[in-house]
Amino acid sequence: MESSIEKKIVTIILLIVMFVGSFWSHAYRYADELIASVKGERAEDTDGTEILTYSEISEDYLSSLPFKREMIDINGALAKALNMRELYRKSGGSVLENGYIAGIYPYTATDYEVQQITEFKSYLDERGIQLLYVNEPTKYIDDQVILEDLGKITYINDNTDRFLERLNDNGISYIDLRDRIIEENMDSFELFYQTDHHWTTFAGKMAAEAIAEELNRNYGYCIDLTLYDEDRFNYKEYKNAWLGEQGKKLGASFVGLDDFVSILPDYDTSFRVTHGESVEEGSFSDVLVDQERYLPENNEDIYSAPSWHYSYMGRSGINGTTVENNFNTEGKKVLVLGDSYEQITIPFLALGISKVQCLELRSYGSSLREYIDNHEIDTVVIAYASFMIGAHDDEISANYKMFNFY
Repeated sequence: MESSIEKKIVTIILLIVMFVGSFWSHAYRYADELIASVKGERAEDTDGTEILTYSEISEDYLSSLPFKREMIDINGALAKALNMRELYRKSGGSVLENGYIAGIYPYTATDYEVQQITEFKSYLDERGIQLLYVNEPTKYIDDQVILEDLGKITYINDNTDRFLERLNDNGISYIDLRDRIIEENMDSFELFYQTDHHWTTFAGKMAAEAIAEELNRNYGYCIDLTLYDEDRFNYKEYKNAWLGEQGKKLGASFVGLDDFVSILPDYDTSFRVTHGESVEEGSFSDVLVDQERYLPENNEDIYSAPSWHYSYMGRSGINGTTVENNFNTEGKKVLVLGDSYEQITIPFLALGISKVQCLELRSYGSSLREYIDNHEIDTVVIAYASFMIGAHDDEISANYKMFNFY
């Protein structure tokens, strides 16, 4: 009851600000077109002009509103003052006591995922291609954290445990990065951003090293693991530098800004990066990291500034991209099926591997198996964040296709 009253208070205040702003800026001139577009009552205006789509009109309307960014911060400040930590639970995430935004995930049976990956392994076995699954954690590696903090039940680690157990039963090799976090007594939250669901550059480097170790241990690779020694990298910290995807929904006034650490090799590197018709050659810092994203002039508005997470592989993205190591031309070739966590992992993994090919199945529009049949591949690495497990339960999920290995 109390939470409902608080939400009404926030809504009323924001409506007042929005209406005043609409009239002050004349944004109200789009209202008639907006209503007509939503209702679908007419395709043309009274003078014969074609009515724009809802998204086009709403974009015009919002762009004309003054104080738009200020309204987001007013909303965030009010939500924080009223301790409304679950206000955006379904769209942005809940704010935990430690200040991190985290998701709450439903139970899934894992049947679809296990069936798909088991069939995929059989397909790869017929072609002599190795398979490794990598479980990438979310911000909390114990579901009890959410129960104790918010009184809610989440299943993401329970889903992952059952899924990995079934992989083991089906003879599918995997590494679980949660184990490394526990073994090294790390705080899982510190491997992630407070205002973004992605992991940090340190976490991506750690994941790449863990994959390299496993490839050496059980897959016949001879990767020079000293390439990942901490003292062989340069670290540059940017304090209160950027606002993550989740934070842009809740407001910086609620969740603050995130720090960012740039990690670049302190030794000579040379890569060839191919994405479609585009080919670039250069060092790690030149072709695998878009450092222009860190410039002050590109971050004057924290709400429209580009994501710093995507600065790694920022010039090409990962889907359909191939990274060849010019200093390691005789080694094996890996295909990584990943998600946006791999924006960070791929560059570091490429330090020790001859050729890393990357696909993001939710965005890849062609047949995965045709791709594999047409390319030289020694090992397929499926590297997924834990919340990809169960995404197929929701047909409108952006991650619906991630376990479709056809």
